[in-house]
Amino acid sequence: MDTPKISVIIPMYNAERFIRQTLISVLASKFADYEVIVVDDCSTDSSVAEAEKLLPHFDGRLKIFSTQTNSGGAGVPRNIAIKNSAGKYITFLDADDFLLPTALADFYGVAEEYQADVVHTEKFFGFKDAGQQNFKREELKLLKYEAGECVEMPTLEPPDLRGRLQRCIDGKFIWMPWSKLYRRDFLLENRIDFPDMKLTEDLVFCFRCLCFAENYVRVPHVTNVYRMNQNSVSKRPMTPTDGVKLWLSSLTEGVRRIYDFLESREDFRRDSQLQYLAAKFLVPTYFSFIRNLFTGLEPHEVLKIFYDELQNPALDPKGKDIVAAYLLAERALIR
Repeated sequence: MDTPKISVIIPMYNAERFIRQTLISVLASKFADYEVIVVDDCSTDSSVAEAEKLLPHFDGRLKIFSTQTNSGGAGVPRNIAIKNSAGKYITFLDADDFLLPTALADFYGVAEEYQADVVHTEKFFGFKDAGQQNFKREELKLLKYEAGECVEMPTLEPPDLRGRLQRCIDGKFIWMPWSKLYRRDFLLENRIDFPDMKLTEDLVFCFRCLCFAENYVRVPHVTNVYRMNQNSVSKRPMTPTDGVKLWLSSLTEGVRRIYDFLESREDFRRDSQLQYLAAKFLVPTYFSFIRNLFTGLEPHEVLKIFYDELQNPALDPKGKDIVAAYLLAERALIR
């Protein structure tokens, strides 16, 4: 097989009920020049066997790898797949979701026309997972997470970092990696991969892409059907204190990783305003995750737990310092 134009990367863990349908959705694509790389994260069910049943249908375009130990997230399997991919472009697909038949063709056409580093979709179809394998067409809802209007035609994002950070603050970017197409060499040249984190590795990955991509294109196409699973880590019930600890640990680690990465840019390293804008997006974003977990608490109660836990010496030191500096700056601005 010649070098494929697109590598479709699927991290998998205990997806025996869904992986067949997910892979069939790729087989139904109207764009045939692709490979599929499935990386199993030590599933304890028959996920791998279900995926292997479809090997003959892909004519050598399906590859299945496994992690040595369970990583507990999608980041490590995705990194393994990136290293083993051969496509000019990469897109990600969760093991319980679907690609629309025109998705790969739409992605590839825009990427080639604009010589894009990243092609970014703003809308997707979603349906609530009620334990069923199948769903009816009328159950699909067209969703978007960005604030404001979506683009009506392919639109090249202005390259200035200050403007992109401000648009992050304004809620103009969706942070799921499966909603995008990436030029593989862009990821490799900039050493962009998924950090090994318990939460929000997707946000860190996508934020890095946004800050380093020269040609970042937003498109009106809808490419994915997303299963809204209520059993994800971020939705599991937990006590307020445990929840804040988990998210604050991810916040400080995520901020530190992003700042370490951005400090390779001289403009970011020299411009305190850019550093402030990055924190102004990241800290409130994480704090909104925290508040959404605890609908039974008043905002001041969550805030007290947040500030108390911020004193925890186990938190990432650099990340904690950045968060504390941002909070102090915000207090000064409010006054």
